[in-house]
Amino acid sequence: MSLGMIIRILIMACGVYMMYWAVQMNISQKIPAMLVGKGFPLSRAKDPKGFIRFTFPFTLGTGIILFAGGALDAIGVFALYPLLDTAVSLLIVVVIIIYGVILMKAQKKYLVGIE
Repeated sequence: MSLGMIIRILIMACGVYMMYWAVQMNISQKIPAMLVGKGFPLSRAKDPKGFIRFTFPFTLGTGIILFAGGALDAIGVFALYPLLDTAVSLLIVVVIIIYGVILMKAQKKYLVGIE
């Protein structure tokens, strides 16, 4: 098993993990520590329900994209098309960056109270 395959499997696992926590967050109405960090006291959050409502679709969507992109790479769908394979890998990186920016803005607005 090559290093590339291990990375693709890890990307798929991260996608499954994100989808799981998005659904758990939506059902239990509790914010998982993975979205705010271990040091943040959730008891002092300004609007945790707003944070959950805002971040749920982004977290679920990012998980789906990571899982699908990792799966397509892992099973070798784009093996004959290296440019398309590179585009999918680049899409995964862009989605992670955009998700990070959205998550930071949501933390500032809904948890800390900074507009």
